[in-house]
Amino acid sequence: MENDIFKKYKTFVMVGKPGSGKGMQTRLLAEKSGFKTFSTGDKFRELQKADTPLGHKTAEIMDRGSLMPYWFAGFLFQEAVLYLPENEGIIYEGAARKAPEAELFHDVMTWLERPYKAIYLDVHDDEVTKRLIKRGGIENRADDNEEAIKHRLKVYQEEVVPAVQVFQKYGTILDVNGDQTPEEVHQEILKMIAGS
Repeated sequence: MENDIFKKYKTFVMVGKPGSGKGMQTRLLAEKSGFKTFSTGDKFRELQKADTPLGHKTAEIMDRGSLMPYWFAGFLFQEAVLYLPENEGIIYEGAARKAPEAELFHDVMTWLERPYKAIYLDVHDDEVTKRLIKRGGIENRADDNEEAIKHRLKVYQEEVVPAVQVFQKYGTILDVNGDQTPEEVHQEILKMIAGS
């Protein structure tokens, strides 16, 4: 049964607030499925280190806790899937974070005939704030301080929620309680994939 649940879907996208556990759940799902992963955030963090106009612009936007333009994020997620063999799976972490990008994601996956599920990790603001402050202390990330977190949660409401609504409209979303322990969240995700 275990690997049978990955026969129907070869593409997943993790969506949720900053600190909702997208990275952790992407890793756990990748271990279970054997799918490759693509993190938009990791790609942006890699780009921001470059001493180039693109690197400087990326750093400026990320340090502010804002989102990249949807066309840029869309270009990166497309690049990761367009040459992928159809029998290979991929899990996106933090892609499709604006409504136009979610629409584009849906269009691209439909065109490629890759059925997908958006896994929405629903976590309360208090919990993600606690997690991000803790992570900021460990990883020393510029966007994990209290002021940036407040801004990122505001951006989330304004920009990411409409993207989540796009996936709801297409009936491609799995709504997961992200306030649980990582292992409980992982088990709920597996159950939902199997039942979808």
